Amino acid sequence: MSIGNYVAQQFGCPRGAFGSLAGWIMGNRRSNLERGDWTLSLLQIEPGDRILEIGFGPGNAAGKAAAKAAEVVGIDHSELMVGQATQRHKKLIERGKLKLMLASAETLTPDLGLFDKIYSVNVVQFWKEPAVIFQRLGCLLKPGGLLLTVYMPRNSGARDEDAAEKGRQIEGCLREAGFSTIKTQTKYMKPVAVVAVYAKLR
Repeated sequence: MSIGNYVAQQFGCPRGAFGSLAGWIMGNRRSNLERGDWTLSLLQIEPGDRILEIGFGPGNAAGKAAAKAAEVVGIDHSELMVGQATQRHKKLIERGKLKLMLASAETLTPDLGLFDKIYSVNVVQFWKEPAVIFQRLGCLLKPGGLLLTVYMPRNSGARDEDAAEKGRQIEGCLREAGFSTIKTQTKYMKPVAVVAVYAKLR
């Protein structure tokens, strides 16, 4: 495995010493923080909202969302990230505002209940079958609920067009999953643009 592939894997599922470094980078990089805050602004969180975050990483956005919503449930398939985020947000967890779980989008079940809003940030690129996962997430949305998928390319030499192309791919997968109300918004920032794709079921 090349060094580049190893690094990419660590950002997809951090583990070990290098995973801790990846978590620190994700939690402190300025563009990540800006992207996360933009995502939360698009959700327009209400005090009564029950929200699901897929792939919360170091937990920055999950904590900010939980401070505004009735409850935020976060899942991540990295045990290391669950530990870091749990340590960071002990008070919110103790108050019942935030629940963090070791799980993946591929294994979600109806036992979690229904959500007003579901979102993910830079996770969709790691899904082998995005349409299947979007369909699964649709089953966890309340009537009129919102699914928000945010993506910012991180590959070497990434361009704004890479973000736009991924946005179009996400739209196609959402239509395949049964979503009909789909809208894409773009934020132009450094080092590259970010796309946010909103979707609601028919």
